[in-house]
Amino acid sequence: MFNREPPSEHQDPLLDSARSSQDIELSHLHHSNERPSLLLEAGGTAQKGAPKLFIAGALVIAIAGLVTQTESAAYYEDVLGWKKPFCSLYIMHSSLALPWFLHLAYLRFKERDKPYTLWVRDYNNELRASVSTVEAFAVSGPSIVIKRAGSLGGPLDYLATTMGIVTLVLTVSGVSWFLSLVFTTPSDLTAIYNCSTFFAAAFSVPILRQKVGRIGLLAVALSIMGTFTIAYGDTTAHASDDANDPPAVGASRLFGNVIALIGAIAFGLYEVLFKKWACPSHAVRPSSSLNLTLAASALTGIYTLSFFWIVLVVMHFIGVEPFALPSLHVLSYVILSVTAGSSKSLSQLGSPK
Repeated sequence: MFNREPPSEHQDPLLDSARSSQDIELSHLHHSNERPSLLLEAGGTAQKGAPKLFIAGALVIAIAGLVTQTESAAYYEDVLGWKKPFCSLYIMHSSLALPWFLHLAYLRFKERDKPYTLWVRDYNNELRASVSTVEAFAVSGPSIVIKRAGSLGGPLDYLATTMGIVTLVLTVSGVSWFLSLVFTTPSDLTAIYNCSTFFAAAFSVPILRQKVGRIGLLAVALSIMGTFTIAYGDTTAHASDDANDPPAVGASRLFGNVIALIGAIAFGLYEVLFKKWACPSHAVRPSSSLNLTLAASALTGIYTLSFFWIVLVVMHFIGVEPFALPSLHVLSYVILSVTAGSSKSLSQLGSPK
């Protein structure tokens, strides 16, 4: 597809204007029958499998994070009265970039004696090498990448393009989560969103070409049946006789649960797309996998921070969600919800794929 050039023995700093020439060419990977092994060839130790204790710990953190996130968000919306679902979504998803920036600060501090341009070059090279271990980049990268002018469309272009699509799916899930919190109960929302794992298993069949056995199919079917049982179960709430009292929590549970179900399906799709487009297809060094995971997740936060504020402005002027700064009391629960959500996302994204 592209003209191949012999690899050079030395790469110039990546901050140079000719940076695009150093991208790993898609054509070199697209026609190769071997999976990339740049990280392993560099002397890295393969991660042969995570211990069961790590998997169990990640699951516990994910569940605890989801419960804490849901309960704290429900508290500042229903009890404290700060019902700003779109603003909450903007804060929550923008915070996904924070772990990456903290990680970069740590890496820079650890290698503070290295010249800055050299440090940036080495980090970018390692990130490019990590992206090259993703099978989807080698197989379908040329058809996905939005190329810059004069660029062949390298690993960083691929990552930026795919994470843009992932951000859209995650935004649908996030909007559904915060909107459903206004109408349904936190317990229903937590139960329904925990079923996203089973929806992810269902999406993995056509997208990841994974085989699901009879037990897996039974688990997916039971989870979906359980979700509908929750959604169509007790859909009433006991409101107070006093007209001055605020509406009871969960007064529109059926409507809220349906929205939550849409969000759970979207989140399952998000997990599968993230795995397909931003997770190594074979064992690599844990540090390299972490760099790729944090950078990919941070892109969703950067995209949200850069563009979703437009939605907030529109919502403000049309009167759907007038903007208002939270009080310090509300802000403390917003921070708690953001922290819990970040821990949940990192435990899921960093768990073995």
